Parts: sequence; structure tokens; C-alpha cells
Amino acid sequence: MTSTPEETPLVVSSNDNVLERPQSLLWRIFHGTHYMIGALAFVIGSCMFFPSVYNNYSFALTVGGWLFTVGSFFFLLVDIQEWWYYRVGCCFDGKYRTSLETHASTLFRNPRNTFHGRYERAQVGINFFMSACGSALYLAGSILFIPVFSKELISGEWLFIVGSAFIYVSQAWKVYRSACTNIHDRHDSRFRLANLLNDIPPCRSFFQPAPL
Repeated sequence: MTSTPEETPLVVSSNDNVLERPQSLLWRIFHGTHYMIGALAFVIGSCMFFPSVYNNYSFALTVGGWLFTVGSFFFLLVDIQEWWYYRVGCCFDGKYRTSLETHASTLFRNPRNTFHGRYERAQVGINFFMSACGSALYLAGSILFIPVFSKELISGEWLFIVGSAFIYVSQAWKVYRSACTNIHDRHDSRFRLANLLNDIPPCRSFFQPAPL
């Protein structure tokens, strides 16, 4: 008689809870360095658009456009990395679905086969996916800032505006969910500004159901 092997956890943790798994050192290094590279590229790229720079250096606008593109690419990598980490409950999570329902069943007020139940489990993945969409729009807009695409500059600006709107909504949603997370009572999902002052475990807080 053979036994079914147990599901392999994403990262080994003390209680095998897929929602409270720690981020590895390598994950944190890639996350931090990609943000830093992206931000540095944006800072230098922005300097290329000062009149005193592009009037004296013919290549400045080209360099600026490419630096924006590189910076947006690294920001997109970070957002994809975060989305993939927090996708459990949203999609591509078949390997960990059983663990999610086993260890976090008390966090969800509705069964998985209902609309509200699917939303409760998917909201984190959707939230991070919105950030990734914003960065993808930034990347597309940045490419259009390269002088060879000068006729599409207005389209590039609109892509930046829409991308910024996606990121704004995504970050506001994260703040809202954090304010609805009571670390002393995981079933209390009422909005309280005081909750923002708590030291919330990163994964668990994002999976705390928000009021529907």
C-alpha cells in the first residue's frame, strides 16, 4: 500500500502555514536591489530631460528614454516577483490550495465555491497584479519616450498616467486592507486607522479578509 506524499511547502516554516511563510534572503536581496536599480535609473533618466542637459548633449533624450525603460523594467520585475509570491488563492496555486484551505480556513467567511469566497482568496493576488499592470504600462510608456518613437510621445504620456492610476489604486487598497487587519483578533475586519500602527506579519495581513 502506497501513501500519497505530502504537499511541499513554498518555504519551510515553524507551523507549515502557507500564509505565514517567511521570505527567503535571496528573495529579499532581489526585491531590494531591483527596486534600487529601477529608482536609480529613473533619477538619472529624469536628469536627462532638463533643458540645460538636452540642449548641450544631443544624446540626452535618447539616454533618458532608455533609462526610463530600464527603470520601468526593473520595477516590473519587482511587481511580478511580489505577485508570484502572493498569488496563492488567486491563480497558479494548485500545489498549495489544500494547504491554504487547511491552515487559513478560519480567515475566510465564505466557502471557496462561492463568488465572495473566491474573492476573499483571490484579493491579494489581484491587488499585486494591479501593481504589475501599472509597471507594465510604465514600461510601455517609457519605450515611447525614446526619440525614435517621438511621434508617439503623447501616447507614452497617457500610458504613464494610466499606469500611475493603477499603482495608486493598488497601494491604496493595500493600506485599506492593512487598516482592516487586527493582529489581536484575526476575525475583526473593521477599518481602524490604529491597525496601521501594528507590526503586521507580511503575508497574513494581506490575506485578512476585508469587508465585502
